[in-house]
Amino acid sequence: MLGRALVLDGAVQTTERDEFIYHEMLALVPLRAHPNPARVLIIGGGDGGTLRRALADPRVRSATLVEIDPQVVEVCRRYLSEIAGGAFDDPRTRLVLADGVRFVAETTETYDVIIVDSTDPVGPAAGLFTAEFFRAARSRLSSPGIFATQSGSPILMTPEFVGAYRNLGQVFRLVRPYFAPIPAYPGVWWSFLAASDDLDPAVPLAGPVPNTGYYTPEVHRAAFALPPFLKSVLSGGHADAFAGYAAVSG
Repeated sequence: MLGRALVLDGAVQTTERDEFIYHEMLALVPLRAHPNPARVLIIGGGDGGTLRRALADPRVRSATLVEIDPQVVEVCRRYLSEIAGGAFDDPRTRLVLADGVRFVAETTETYDVIIVDSTDPVGPAAGLFTAEFFRAARSRLSSPGIFATQSGSPILMTPEFVGAYRNLGQVFRLVRPYFAPIPAYPGVWWSFLAASDDLDPAVPLAGPVPNTGYYTPEVHRAAFALPPFLKSVLSGGHADAFAGYAAVSG
């Protein structure tokens, strides 16, 4: 029903049918909130979907993609080639096969937008959701700059989602959660976090929007709406607060 899929460690990472929702929202939300995203860094994202959406913005002059597993790139280019399209062959693309945490810690380059397109914020990817990593990423952002990451299911992975939100809050002046439906992912309703010291990621700026299947400026604004239970959780409530709401609602 969802076509071919990339599965890592037993978890679905992307599918042919619904990848456009995830990749458009992860890439275009920070890009469209930035006045001039000329230099983009993507950590993870070896399927090329986020890279493809970033390069669809004509303002992007260079995009560096850092992927720890070369087999992910190889397999996706062979069996899921439509996800990346020609992104890996675009002259603006630089592919680096390395650990993303180490790359960010050691690079001297700066970027206008940094995007983390990782696996779930547990296990091997846990290092990409720490305050230490977020500080390193902030040091590599130009001014103005925006950082964005996927952050798991807000219902099924609430502690991890809240932990990432709070860690970002230790580093950036403004942290904004946003959401989109990804049918292939557990719980369907998926979260992202965007952070900046000098821009509001929830506000799309004027300008041409690439051809999209899900993203629009209206969807951009609406994606940042927070339901009451998440407002409670993010303001210090218990991570299982939604269960209490479910028990008493209606």
